[in-house]
Amino acid sequence: MQRTLIFETVNKISENVIINGWVAKVRNHGGISFMDIRDRSGIIQCVCMERNIEVNTENVVEIAGIIKKRPEKMVNPKISTGSVELEIKKIKILTKSLELPFPIDTDGYELDEEQRLKYRYVDIRRQRLSRNLRIRSQVTTYIRNFLTERDFVEIETPMLTKTTPEGARDFIVPSRLQKGKFYALPQSPQQYKQLLMVAGIEKYFQIVRCFRDEDPRADRAYGEFTQLDLEMSFVTQEDILQLIEKLFTSMVLKIFPGKKISQSPWPRIPHKEAISSYGTDKPDLRKNKNDKDELAFAWIIGFPLFMKQTKDDYFHGSGRAKFAPSHHMFTAPHPEDIHLLDKDPLNVRGLQHDLVLNGYEVGGGSIRIHDPKIQEKVFDLIGFSQNQKEQFKHILTAFKFGVPPHGGIAPGIDRLLMVLLGEPNLREVIAFPMTSSGQTAVMDAPSFATNNQLEELGIKIQDTEIITDLYDRIVSLLKEKKVVFHVLDHEVVHTSKQAAIVRGTKLSEGAKALILFADGREIMVVIPADLKLNMAKLKKYLNAGDVRLAKAVEVKKITGIEIGAVPPYGKLFNLPLYIDKRLFENNNIVYNAGLHTKSIKMKANDFKITASGVLGDFAKSEND
Repeated sequence: MQRTLIFETVNKISENVIINGWVAKVRNHGGISFMDIRDRSGIIQCVCMERNIEVNTENVVEIAGIIKKRPEKMVNPKISTGSVELEIKKIKILTKSLELPFPIDTDGYELDEEQRLKYRYVDIRRQRLSRNLRIRSQVTTYIRNFLTERDFVEIETPMLTKTTPEGARDFIVPSRLQKGKFYALPQSPQQYKQLLMVAGIEKYFQIVRCFRDEDPRADRAYGEFTQLDLEMSFVTQEDILQLIEKLFTSMVLKIFPGKKISQSPWPRIPHKEAISSYGTDKPDLRKNKNDKDELAFAWIIGFPLFMKQTKDDYFHGSGRAKFAPSHHMFTAPHPEDIHLLDKDPLNVRGLQHDLVLNGYEVGGGSIRIHDPKIQEKVFDLIGFSQNQKEQFKHILTAFKFGVPPHGGIAPGIDRLLMVLLGEPNLREVIAFPMTSSGQTAVMDAPSFATNNQLEELGIKIQDTEIITDLYDRIVSLLKEKKVVFHVLDHEVVHTSKQAAIVRGTKLSEGAKALILFADGREIMVVIPADLKLNMAKLKKYLNAGDVRLAKAVEVKKITGIEIGAVPPYGKLFNLPLYIDKRLFENNNIVYNAGLHTKSIKMKANDFKITASGVLGDFAKSEND
């Protein structure tokens, strides 16, 4: 029998079905059990008439039974399946769940965000977040279909590209094949999409990840974000504005029927007027500022092409000249103001357009410079040296082969959805966002590179401000996670038994970190110090043909430290971590912290949180 999705059950009264999902609630009443089961499509009440069932919440189950119509007085109008229930004939627990780190039956705003982000895969089970991600998918699908129907071509541009001064700090990536050289992750596909216009594509788009090393805030994520990137040839600014207005108006009507656009066509407000009338270039034009269902779109146009350069514009201009680009250095000057480039640059208007929604800038674009002489002039005005111009040699060369007039825009998907969904920050519309401190919490990224990796890349860390001592790294990690720990200074120890004696702790409390090779792959396994590794069980768990312990010289090469001082944190060495679950039968755990003379003692549960390893049965006693 095929699986039935829960939302389909209302049409299967008196039929036998099989459903799969998670146990949302369990209620036992006088020998009768009630369970709410949840899958991606909805939730349904299940009833077992025979006995109380030993099933815990969030267990993953398979249930076979018959769909029955609920008595009229028992109908639950709050859920789509409230008119039916499933009478259980057979239940199978597919996997069991630990107790969740936080409840998921609320909106979650009241919870600690760091915990939510660390266990994001649990947090996404929350109805609000699951809905947000599904709506995000609907939005991007709608955009793709809309543009494809209008002859746009979706083209992917490189993620490993060249570092150029474009407005923010680059994330750089070292090259292994060309040591000493670096790629940059793209701040936007700006230059690539202009090259595609030279290539004759004429109508390009992509829904793309962009990377900027900027400080985070509620409406700007740190590190990476998603935008609709769009470029067209042989167009005016008006063509771009009309296209986007039609796209987003129709999208709102289709996907957000409860929203209302307060003014159509959208207002076009010159930048100078926006500043004088509203004191900002992203005004909130809603009639009722407290109404999240009112959408006040507006275009801000007529921006100055340049502004006075400040220290804050170092990554936006040259850092040396009087002027910095207001938008970016590829924005075309207004045709009526080109004559002012030589004598009064600050009064030159640019053909820039910003899209504003409810007080947020949700997109920006411009008509681009297609005349190489004007591009060269703009570079000179913002103080680019010949060396900096050389960084753009590729685009200046391309423009010599016949470049059409072109322009585009790049609305931010994250910020747009934040406003449309009425969320307080961008992280609520992103599946796995970074924390405000720049960590991808669910993966504990960024992490330290191993000595092997640095050596292979030809990199040596010399900056004394960077924490290179392993002990300091561990202490930093524990402080960041806000766990309580105690540092034990002691004489030099090289074995677990010696360590237990000088620490005054039980041997079983020691966390012994072992480095192994599993089919050639480096891994770390942590077991209680009073047990030994069960190689047969480990091989079976890993489904590996060959598993062996690393030799002393190999441990030193992989970790940079001697055997006996290796701490039980695989993440510090970019190693997959496997922990024997018997370690957590202790209240406390203690381990050498990168040195033979320092150990750290902490609660077992806190170690489980900070280590983030896979738990299993990987050890055995001396007598086994």
